Amino acid sequence: MPVWHNPFFRLIALAAAAGALLYMPTREFLKLTFMMGIPFILLLGFNRRQQRWGVKWCLSALLLLAVTGAYGYFLTELPERIEVRRIISEGGALVAEGHYDQAINEYRKLADLGREKKMQEKIAQAEDEKHAALSLQRGKQLLSQGNKEEALQVLESIPGDTRAGKEAIKLIAAINKGES
Repeated sequence: MPVWHNPFFRLIALAAAAGALLYMPTREFLKLTFMMGIPFILLLGFNRRQQRWGVKWCLSALLLLAVTGAYGYFLTELPERIEVRRIISEGGALVAEGHYDQAINEYRKLADLGREKKMQEKIAQAEDEKHAALSLQRGKQLLSQGNKEEALQVLESIPGDTRAGKEAIKLIAAINKGES
């Protein structure tokens, strides 16, 4: 019995393929390959149907060369793009856990990769989340002390697009429901 007909071997191969897809560099490589491979295959099919050295054939051959060159160029930038995505993912996880200063330090690594604009954007988001979390904490503290009016003011000042803002909206609704 050939190895591929063994169901146990097929299961191992399927698990290895699924594991590879969970690895970010593999996903990025496959995404890039599919994005550049589809136009390449279409152009190649068109090219093979044309009369050799005709105008359409030459044009499609030039486009094939352009797609191949673009693929090579994008492959050279792939490690940097993977590192940028890793930093952003790591920083996002740190923000979600409430480690804002660590997230800001992680985002600062983007400057080394020449992504200052993205770095500033992500740091600003982390700082907004940090200030919102501190305001939420202050609002909860005021609420536990019985200062509903002041707590409402603090909670309403939290931006709604932050994690703490979503929790503040629920708290405000609970406070208002309790007053009704």
